[in-house]
Amino acid sequence: MPPYRLPLYHRQSPAVRCINFLCAVLLTLVLVAGVILFVLWLSLRPHKPKFFLTDFSIPNVNRQSGAVNLPVGFSVDEHNPNQKIGIHYDSMYGSVYYGDQLIASGQVMYPFYQTPKGDTPVTGQLSASGPTPNDPAWQRFAGDVAAGSVALRLMLNSTVRFQVKLWDTREHHMKVDCEFKVNGDGTLQQQYRNSQCGLYF
Repeated sequence: MPPYRLPLYHRQSPAVRCINFLCAVLLTLVLVAGVILFVLWLSLRPHKPKFFLTDFSIPNVNRQSGAVNLPVGFSVDEHNPNQKIGIHYDSMYGSVYYGDQLIASGQVMYPFYQTPKGDTPVTGQLSASGPTPNDPAWQRFAGDVAAGSVALRLMLNSTVRFQVKLWDTREHHMKVDCEFKVNGDGTLQQQYRNSQCGLYF
């Protein structure tokens, strides 16, 4: 009967142990760097601003001679939700639509900078260019006014850049879309006051 033998223990060479140690250190560094980069990305990733329609009016919209030259006034509250990122806005332009028909447009804001967690009222005073009694849409528009509910759409357009610390991101074309209804006297219906607008980049 052959004698019982203990299994031989093969010791790793110093070169192999050194390589294993270096690989473990490298993997640890890669993991730590990945976690740090992920946290930085979460903290520095720009969040889109938010826009809320606070007021809108077209005084005397119920007159029978059309809406030409009537004053169109509105106010939209802009909010920057970022804690450490500011937003640069170029000039902002507003357009008001009844269905597909443009009834007022023009520049409403000069370039401005929005601080982190800041709020800025975007106010506009435009002059209506229609519809007139000669427009095909006039009968429908006048009927909506008489019924006390006119569906309109306010569009705001601008170019924005996010400022992260000391550097700015590339420019983004921004479009704000506010859908709402006004009463027969041209004032904003209550349920649309402070409603959030759509935002597209």
